Amino acid sequence: MRAVKYYPPESRRYLQQNLQCIYCGNTTAFFIDLKLRHQVIIQNDSSILVEPSKTTEKVFHSIAKNMDMVLDNENEVINCANCRNPGVDRQERLLDYCWQVGCPGCDVCGSYIDKEDLIETCTECLRENKGKIGEEDCAYQCMYYDNGLDAVRRHYEVTLEELKRDAGY
Repeated sequence: MRAVKYYPPESRRYLQQNLQCIYCGNTTAFFIDLKLRHQVIIQNDSSILVEPSKTTEKVFHSIAKNMDMVLDNENEVINCANCRNPGVDRQERLLDYCWQVGCPGCDVCGSYIDKEDLIETCTECLRENKGKIGEEDCAYQCMYYDNGLDAVRRHYEVTLEELKRDAGY
């Protein structure tokens, strides 16, 4: 079985109308799960030549023209060729969502708050809660960010224990 490659934000292609997998960060290869009819022609030397029919060309044109509707469809027609997950969306929509919710940083957008801001925010939270904060609290019940600062801490390789020790707890 092939290992799934993770694409960090700095190695991604940022193009207008580009797709991105929300699981592995792939921005280069995707596959479409469709059943299409093809015209098969058998030549004299018994080789088989497969040519797309007019219907196939129309389907591909329709998909390209209505990509947002295809991505919003619950049938999950487009999948990532790297990790095989159906979590594919337009790159600009993913980035817009992160910016709209005030994302402190995640693997999807790859834009993280400064390390000093992270330490200051976490230290303030630890002081308010007298050091009684666990990993689950950080990930799911962060007072400052809806999705927590767990991804930012992993990015800067800062552990909760280090933050507690530096804050005196």
